[in-house]
Amino acid sequence: MGVIVAALTVSAGTVMPAAADSAPPDYLKVMKAEELWKVADGSGITVAVVDSGFKKVPGVRSESVLPGVSVMEPPVNQPDKKYPPHDDVDGHGTTMTAAIVGDGSGGGPKGLAPGAKVMPVRTSLGTPMAFAAGGEGAKGIRYAADNGAKIINLSWDDYYSFKRLKPAIEYAQSKGALVFAAMGNEGEGNNATNLIATVPGVIGVGAIDEKAMPVMLSSYGQDTDLSAYGSKAPIRCKENTAWCIADGGTSYATALASASAALVWSAHPDWTANQVARVLIETAGAPKDGSKRTDRIGYGAIRPRVVLLEKAGNPGAPDVDPLAPAPTKPPIPTPSTGKTAAAPAEAASTEAGLPWQGLALGAVIAAGLGLAGTVIVKRRRR
Repeated sequence: MGVIVAALTVSAGTVMPAAADSAPPDYLKVMKAEELWKVADGSGITVAVVDSGFKKVPGVRSESVLPGVSVMEPPVNQPDKKYPPHDDVDGHGTTMTAAIVGDGSGGGPKGLAPGAKVMPVRTSLGTPMAFAAGGEGAKGIRYAADNGAKIINLSWDDYYSFKRLKPAIEYAQSKGALVFAAMGNEGEGNNATNLIATVPGVIGVGAIDEKAMPVMLSSYGQDTDLSAYGSKAPIRCKENTAWCIADGGTSYATALASASAALVWSAHPDWTANQVARVLIETAGAPKDGSKRTDRIGYGAIRPRVVLLEKAGNPGAPDVDPLAPAPTKPPIPTPSTGKTAAAPAEAASTEAGLPWQGLALGAVIAAGLGLAGTVIVKRRRR
């Protein structure tokens, strides 16, 4: 796998014009976005998209995008060369921005959090200098944290710069930011997952389709925490000159997860990153087999409507990472009664169906699964 994983680019699979008859599924309708926006639309929340930049295109209003910054390193032979943050030769960052705050015009997607602001942080992703993007991304993450970003979207990975990225992410978390990272699009290959998702507190995002089934290309593992739609969607194509339809993959899913967090935080501005993350995990559409989580979809499909419309989810302690291992206590010895232990209670089951079409997994089911008000354990690779 290279420095920047090529599979984490937005498009994966057949690309077709956005105006094609085979329109992508309306995932916003499934998520009840129109109803969500009556409660919260992301207003007051800044999402930093650390990526390939942003280019003004049909489908994204200028007022939805902040000036941002470019952290691209200039070539050795052009040390004074400048790169504006509002440029994007690849289109990946522009697509992520549109998935969050797009207005739905010109063939582009309608953003899930149209009232939020996106802070573009441009790196060398999508350019011949992409090998530098990891180190640049570390700078960009720190910039975002220092300049008001509540949510940081990382729809890419970089193995060689992980030693710089990890402390940068930890710095952002210390400033109160919530970080989302794409798991990767290697599920059909060697399933190499994103190291960034192993950082404690980072939400690793997998991709599902409109039926809440895992997208085959989605990488998976013990660091998958949540899933979001990542199948056919409008993406920038033809060197960022048009909108096309293609698999968005875990990149797109991560943008939707960031947008979901923006909706919840907009409605509850006094919550911390830990509390926002906790309610998103508690209210996710759990695996249909009754498990609390699986490596494919994590704790389930992200469902902000359950938080905003059904008022479900217990934010819990503001300073406790919901993915941190729970503290253990030594067992208290009990006298033997000589009787056979009672059979364990049957685990709460979930109704078979499409989790993010709302097969009631609100606070009642979450409590039945042992999630509500508890600390959820995520085992991290070291």
